Amino acid sequence: MGAFLTAGPLSAVDGEGRLLFEDVNIELAESELAVLDGPSGSGKSTLLRQLVGLKPTEGAARELAGEPFTGTQLPAWRARVTLAAQDAPMLAATVGENLRFPFTQQCGGGRSPDEARLRDLVAAVGLEAIPEDRDAGTLSGGERHRLALVRGLLWNPPVLVADEPLSGLDEETAAICFDLLLDFAHRLGHAVLCVLHDRALADRADRHIAVVEDRP
Repeated sequence: MGAFLTAGPLSAVDGEGRLLFEDVNIELAESELAVLDGPSGSGKSTLLRQLVGLKPTEGAARELAGEPFTGTQLPAWRARVTLAAQDAPMLAATVGENLRFPFTQQCGGGRSPDEARLRDLVAAVGLEAIPEDRDAGTLSGGERHRLALVRGLLWNPPVLVADEPLSGLDEETAAICFDLLLDFAHRLGHAVLCVLHDRALADRADRHIAVVEDRP
């Protein structure tokens, strides 16, 4: 059986023109959680953004479940290979509006959020006491990361790409959120690629992908 997701070759330089990585090819298997490892400054966040097509490399090929996506199909790719960004960005809107935001976009294709699953996920990450009409701008960093995780899981893309999704969380809450990611990844038709700094949790991943700095 072939890979569930393939993307590459991907290349990037930093703001000073330093090569971060070159001709990287990413493959994910179906029903796996892979962790992207590498030292600080090695370009892990940039590689994740390249993968989802937010900073596309010209000429890179992308395929998901046997279906190719060309450069003109990047919006459709991003709807299926979705990034939960490191800073957990929030709209200037309510908590409820942030949770349901992807479903209001063209990429939503008329889908509606599963409200029962929304409630279950919110409770699982300990946000059930926060009113949905609360301004998302008043949330703490840890609350934003949990909300971003719930939003990504609720959107239910085939591949969730998560950049430091456990930032700002205490040990118990981080473990709960990791279990949600692991459960999601292990479902048929899904996979997760993430960056984690908690080594105990990262060691529970199905596979590790290393970004190695190439310095003279």
